[in-house]
Amino acid sequence: MIWAVLILSLVLRLISLNQSLWLDEAINVLASQNYSLLGMLTEYAKADFHPPLHFLILWIWTKFIGVNEIAVRIPSVIFGVLTIYFTYLIGKKLRSESLGLLSAFLLAINPLHIYYSQEARMYSLAALAVSINVFLLLKFVKGEKLNLVFLVVSNFFILGSDYV
Repeated sequence: MIWAVLILSLVLRLISLNQSLWLDEAINVLASQNYSLLGMLTEYAKADFHPPLHFLILWIWTKFIGVNEIAVRIPSVIFGVLTIYFTYLIGKKLRSESLGLLSAFLLAINPLHIYYSQEARMYSLAALAVSINVFLLLKFVKGEKLNLVFLVVSNFFILGSDYV
């Protein structure tokens, strides 16, 4: 059943993905084309008030996939759908599979989450990193085995994607 929710969330996030880039998205995309990898992480990141992880992902992504409205937004769509999956896992771990499915469904159809999952910015990456961390926290609280590498990487993704 979670697959149906994930497919629905993917479809909702792909609708209107080809709209024109807005100012912040366009500036990031242009920077990914005009700076070297090192320059993107050091020079460009100083001019933006967000940590450089999304800039790194965008730089690598555009080098392999290319630059157009849809291509630069696909990473955010992927992060958004993965966030819905981790929301399902959180609900399932908290109470039951039905709570996980309901939580995932509500996030899948949430207009604000859809909007931020369609932006070529770091917002859906930050939401994914936090949802992974919450899931790992629940595993820790319940005394389950915890993969420390996974925990360190998810914390790195939080610190690298948003200061809040």
